[in-house]
Amino acid sequence: MALGLLAKLIMTKQLRFEDGQVELKDVNITLVPSFFISELTRYFYDAKKMPRLYLLSWIWSHKFCGEVSRQFNLDTPSKVYNFGMELLEAMGIGLYKTYDYYPQRYTHFSISNNPYLQYLSDIKSSEPIDYFISGLMAGGGCFVHGQLTQNVELKCKACGDEICDFLTGTEQELKNRGLWEIAVKRYNLEEIYPTQKEFYEAFQKKQDSEVMEDIIEKTLKI
Repeated sequence: MALGLLAKLIMTKQLRFEDGQVELKDVNITLVPSFFISELTRYFYDAKKMPRLYLLSWIWSHKFCGEVSRQFNLDTPSKVYNFGMELLEAMGIGLYKTYDYYPQRYTHFSISNNPYLQYLSDIKSSEPIDYFISGLMAGGGCFVHGQLTQNVELKCKACGDEICDFLTGTEQELKNRGLWEIAVKRYNLEEIYPTQKEFYEAFQKKQDSEVMEDIIEKTLKI
């Protein structure tokens, strides 16, 4: 699946490796080693500031997915979801399996062969620690579900589970499933939700670049 997407993008010159740069249409991207994200996770985990990692990842993903959606004219939820999941696999962020997909409500999926946890095998946690991936899925999920979304990791290899299992959903969907309070507590949503909302609304108005510096400063204070 992922190889097919990469081949198509390269053949149509939508993915180019030229002049020391990697371009996905008009979006410049770079390859980040998995151990770097693992070390970021370890830093925030040890500092007990994991919600900050979640928010930074959420902002990064929201910006990236929004730009890719615009460049590739992904004008339906299914186009955004399918392209996004294939692209994440192609970028090396594990092997994805979708269980349920309901636009405007939720998506439920798992990741096997998580590339980040192999460098964090010494951490044994009673709670899931994939805040980076959860942030990615929540930030990108806004374009699948048409509103601000959060992601709750249900199972995690760091907790002794066989796979990492995730659910991205709207606030109402998470409340219906009894997961909203978990998200509020896990990600300190009382503090970070206003920042997410500010960035989400600015992106809709194409004013995200204008608020980015202020958003990052707020994030680093959380």
